[in-house]
Amino acid sequence: MRVLIVLCCLLFPFFYLSTTASATSWAYPFVVYDGFIYVVEEEATEVKVGKRIGEVTAYSDMRQYDGNFSNVFETGTGYFKVVGYPTTQVIAVKVGEGVFRKAEREAAYTYVSEGQVVESSFLEKGKPVEQKDLIFGTVVFVSFLAFVAGALYLFQRKGA
Repeated sequence: MRVLIVLCCLLFPFFYLSTTASATSWAYPFVVYDGFIYVVEEEATEVKVGKRIGEVTAYSDMRQYDGNFSNVFETGTGYFKVVGYPTTQVIAVKVGEGVFRKAEREAAYTYVSEGQVVESSFLEKGKPVEQKDLIFGTVVFVSFLAFVAGALYLFQRKGA
């Protein structure tokens, strides 16, 4: 019986952490503009900017949001057109008075907020992903515990 308790104590954190949401880990600084991720250069560079084309509408270094989201820049940080480049390739992000950092388009921003309908996916439409994952993880964990408990019971019964 002690073995079962020790085994459960050792394995519970693994199963629990695999089914809970955690903070997002970012590979690089970015902004989202017009449905695309733009990777922001680490250093400010001299760029000739044109008109203002948008701004950060949501900021977080812990989770994702809809809209013009950024993992580095605060809400209200401006996006500008870079003269000589289409906005589908490069934009500039204002980091100070007259100081900009260039951001190059990387990929489509495919974030889907909780409760939003997911089209063309293996997920059921309209159900939050986190809740479904939590239920599945809990069922797997309880099944595993039942299996281990049954195996230990049979092992101890056979040995006695």
